[in-house]
Amino acid sequence: MKRFFSARACLAALVFMLCAGGAAAAEFTVVNKCSYTVYPGIFPATYQNGGWQMAPGTSVSFNLPSGWIGRIWGRTNCNSASPAQCSTGQCGGTGLQCAGTTGQAGTSLAEFNINANGTDWYDVSYVDGFDNPIGVSLTNGSCSSPNACTSAPLDSCPVNLRHGNECLSPCTADNTDQFCCRGAFGTQATCVVANWPSLEASYVTDIHNSCPGQYAYAYDDANGLHTCQTGSNYTVTFCPGGTATPPPPANLNGAHQVVPQSATGSRLDDYSASTATGNTIDIWGANGTGAQSWVFSNAGVVPTGSYNIAVSFGAYCATASAPSSGSPVTLQPCNGSAGQAWSAVRSGNGYLLHPASNPGLCMDVYANGTANGTPVIVWTCNDGANETWAIN
Repeated sequence: MKRFFSARACLAALVFMLCAGGAAAAEFTVVNKCSYTVYPGIFPATYQNGGWQMAPGTSVSFNLPSGWIGRIWGRTNCNSASPAQCSTGQCGGTGLQCAGTTGQAGTSLAEFNINANGTDWYDVSYVDGFDNPIGVSLTNGSCSSPNACTSAPLDSCPVNLRHGNECLSPCTADNTDQFCCRGAFGTQATCVVANWPSLEASYVTDIHNSCPGQYAYAYDDANGLHTCQTGSNYTVTFCPGGTATPPPPANLNGAHQVVPQSATGSRLDDYSASTATGNTIDIWGANGTGAQSWVFSNAGVVPTGSYNIAVSFGAYCATASAPSSGSPVTLQPCNGSAGQAWSAVRSGNGYLLHPASNPGLCMDVYANGTANGTPVIVWTCNDGANETWAIN
């Protein structure tokens, strides 16, 4: 469906300007049937400046004008930063308001083109990835309502596609022409899922089995693209079957050993057990000492939900020394700075640790090293094993 909107959006908008005139708006109702809070985003920012919060069991209704072309998605585990930092569906903007920005690839989407010359086009797309199951239903009973979807594709997500609380599509995870249906694979005839490796093909199969009538890959038009005569109203439902996935973030308060998944025999380590300002934080073989015991605390940490990570010797915190890729992580007296506020986002069997000074960075073992004394830095997030930490 992304192909439909990207290729035809301008034409549809032109048709609207020339022909739609004062056609009636469509009423949209958004419902949260999930057992967790969802933070919907909408682009363009036609309602609530593009974003709001919905507790389980709540709904909102609003009108979208004839000619509206856009998307609705659900963010999860958002905090009170500005813009809010979320586990999935992250956008820009102010607070919870996406303000005309779109979500990061990896989230489920409901997409619409209202009154393109008398026809509405609509779909639910997991072409980028899957976090929340989404359903769409119409008041026009003669038109298709793709309103059945469960969280099974997230629960059965292949490990190479799992990213925290979302299952990335093969295209988003690997960015290859084959999985993104471009280049030599850029036609309906050449984008053949049967030719994909079995793990990547299973993503499509899981979507089709659990979410009938919804998009799983770029050329899934026959399955996922729907049309209806203009005039219907729409309900977009998060978790149409009522589910509890994704889980809320874990409470990590307390003392832990922190294990790099690229070197599971090692631990996050305060080099030479020193509390000197600027002391190196490295990895070292597990030895059970206080230099490898780290106390997580989110009390009073800004942004809300982030953690200070202090070595067991006292108020000395792991600190991203600068908000740029390649900067060292050092030990500094705890001072409430953004470089000492770490968000912990699930990734497979561990966590990615993001400094609030630059949430696009991750705590990283330098050069994927495994030797004792290898320094720890912050680096552009790539979901590698040397950026994934088990917190025991």
